[in-house]
Amino acid sequence: MYPIIIEFGFITVFSLWFFIAIGFTVGSLIFAHLAKRTRVRFSLLTDNSFSLFLWTLLISRAFFVVTHPDIYFYNIHLGTVWSVLSVWDKGLSFWGAILGWVSGILYLGCKRSESVLKLFDLLTPAVMIGLFFGCIGTFLDGINYGTPTDLPWGMTFRSANVKYISPIHPTQLYGAFYSLLLGFGLFVLFKKLRSALPGFVTEVGVFSFGLLKFFEEFLRGDETIKIFSMRAPQIAAALAVIAASYAIYLRYTNKNGGDPDRRLKYFVANKILKKLRKPDSSENAAKMIPLQNQMPSASRS
Repeated sequence: MYPIIIEFGFITVFSLWFFIAIGFTVGSLIFAHLAKRTRVRFSLLTDNSFSLFLWTLLISRAFFVVTHPDIYFYNIHLGTVWSVLSVWDKGLSFWGAILGWVSGILYLGCKRSESVLKLFDLLTPAVMIGLFFGCIGTFLDGINYGTPTDLPWGMTFRSANVKYISPIHPTQLYGAFYSLLLGFGLFVLFKKLRSALPGFVTEVGVFSFGLLKFFEEFLRGDETIKIFSMRAPQIAAALAVIAASYAIYLRYTNKNGGDPDRRLKYFVANKILKKLRKPDSSENAAKMIPLQNQMPSASRS
């Protein structure tokens, strides 16, 4: 496809890193916008953004190296260490990045006694929108590709990274599509809830994304570690769905020790009832006229 956007002398701009940078910037702007609506200290991330980025990059790289030993350890020599540390070869793991990001946020939140659930609710919509741009970058770079297909939208990738010469599923665009939809949906959900249910936006996001990611893995054609004929990312997605489902179940049945008035079922029901009970402004005006006629006029001295 188009792995390189600009190449001028010693300056090379790779499409993957370019769109990852755009995704990080847009995600940060969305996070800042949502942070204004809560009492979460934005400085928690701004003061530690560089260290959090390095930690996420380290874990993402480590996961990729461990899950692709044939690339780095097929012939161990002195240059093996250098190849492992060469992160610019675009060998990064999505799930490793998620684990690094989550563990980093948890550490920072616990260190400053901040509400970790609120932080995750702020970050989840922002990350989904960021993933949209990341998927566009992987599409242009020719990685994370799909299996052969006869469907009309099957695409042929002229890239050394792709092992198929026939039309294949553009799984990168599938991921971009549902990441964008989830991002906007979670953004609206966060603004509706206004931190009334800390952690709920994250639970919905993890469940929805994990479920869609699980089915997407059936269409992936790139190589990865398999466990019992299942792709490792697919197993990770299934575990994420199970964890999010259990968290939502605990919230719904109020087994997590929360306020009974904050149960999910009652919260949703109250929201609906308030909408139904809210009278129209014209009806209010009509009701006020007979009430004013019935009120006794004030005596003037």
